[in-house]
Amino acid sequence: MATGVVRRRVVATVAVFGAAATLLCLTSCRTEYHGMYSGIDGVLWRQIAAFEDPLSRDLFRPDTADPAEYLEGLPGSRWDGSNSSAAGLEIGQQGGVVLYAASSTRVTAAVSVFIASGDRPDVPTDDGTTYGGPSAIFTCYRIRARFDEFSAPSVTRILLEKCPRALVARLPPDAAFASAEVFDG
Repeated sequence: MATGVVRRRVVATVAVFGAAATLLCLTSCRTEYHGMYSGIDGVLWRQIAAFEDPLSRDLFRPDTADPAEYLEGLPGSRWDGSNSSAAGLEIGQQGGVVLYAASSTRVTAAVSVFIASGDRPDVPTDDGTTYGGPSAIFTCYRIRARFDEFSAPSVTRILLEKCPRALVARLPPDAAFASAEVFDG
């Protein structure tokens, strides 16, 4: 009998903590997507791809051997890292590409990339069901390029787990982070 009472108390305690954790998450946790098979909404995925695909052609196939020219030729808004200049970026509703923390030397170039999907239209999911997820998604990553006079440029993407708060703040409160590998393939 005593074991049954203890077991019920343990179950009740776990239930209370579970409910509290769920409530806390509902009020402060953000949805996140990781990996190629993340379950991300197809509409939002295609919205990011519409910005990322043209950018990727320029990022990964430089048409210059000059690091500074490479950076100047990349499409997207430029951000200097300040909160005040982030306020001028119109990426919330329409989405877009923001390039920041760019630097170059005689043989290298580096730049961070932030991509926002823009608002998701009110359409069903790819499988025809009513959509109930985040209204927008965003991703970010770092690019490093090396320009060697004897070979083709070498470009590397570094995944980032967090995007700049000042840029994320320009998006709807329910916007979800999606790691860059979600869009591979």
